[in-house]
Amino acid sequence: MNLRRRLAALERRLISDPTLLIMPDGSTASIPGYCDLLNLLVVAAGGANISPVHAAQLDLIRRSTSATQADGGRLIELIRCCVLGPGRETA
Repeated sequence: MNLRRRLAALERRLISDPTLLIMPDGSTASIPGYCDLLNLLVVAAGGANISPVHAAQLDLIRRSTSATQADGGRLIELIRCCVLGPGRETA
């Protein structure tokens, strides 16, 4: 039981931590921690059923140069690849 409580606490912390996006001018923007990044990847790859919230988040990711995720993941880079297309890099 103690392990389940610890995992639940860890999930709550990771889900609530925002993903920080670094912009070309050095400023930062963030995507809320409750954002489902896997769903955002599917939307970026498929392009169907893009909500206004997803569109705004994808635009931030497209304009960013790097990202820091609470869990150390690299999902934002995959999303950026889908949004920018092959052979393109952020300026």
